[in-house]
Amino acid sequence: MGLNIITEAYGEGFHGFPRDFADFLFRLQFNNTMSGLEENKISYKRLITEPLTQLFHALIPAAMAVSETITTKPGRCVSTMYSDMRFSRDKPMKEYMYIRFREPGRERDILGLYFDMGRERYSYGLRIYKQTAAGMGRIRDGILANIPSFSRELNATKDMGMIINGDMFAKDRFPDVKDNVIKNLINRKHFYISKDRSINENVFNSELAEEVSRAFIGLKRLYRFMQTIMFLTY
Repeated sequence: MGLNIITEAYGEGFHGFPRDFADFLFRLQFNNTMSGLEENKISYKRLITEPLTQLFHALIPAAMAVSETITTKPGRCVSTMYSDMRFSRDKPMKEYMYIRFREPGRERDILGLYFDMGRERYSYGLRIYKQTAAGMGRIRDGILANIPSFSRELNATKDMGMIINGDMFAKDRFPDVKDNVIKNLINRKHFYISKDRSINENVFNSELAEEVSRAFIGLKRLYRFMQTIMFLTY
């Protein structure tokens, strides 16, 4: 799918987040209570839920260009305004937002794309949900079996301004691997690849959809390599 088609898809609907969404999230820290819930719901819907849902629909063409099997049901992809009360009984509303595109039919080591945003920063990229040590081991094996291809794609993400995140082992477990980009990934207990940015003018117009869509498309080849490893060895 060409980027011009994607541009047409998100040219309508999403026009950015309202400029006061960050102020609302800041204030929510101090009045995120059951007594303030009904009043907060009105602002949350206007400032976060509605534009976030519009952004989700704008990103679907790019996500589908990366993987035709990726889940695009809103109920599975877009964060709600409510916190999980099992873990946040004292704060009924989320103080952040997210979009998750994930591969279906798996209970662990779930490959996907993501967008997260809070009042000060946002992030997007490639993530593996419910990642396990065994799953990470299989990824390492797949990467080591095809170092040149993975090195090329990891360097491409680096050129896009993305970084590899995740806890590192205390010692280098692969001293014989000379490729530093590969070493940076396989020496981690788990990982995700992201671009992290401070809130900027793009957030308040349709440029945010273009920015994230371009990043998703840029991750396509790496995503498909990962997909092949994980689906053949699951």
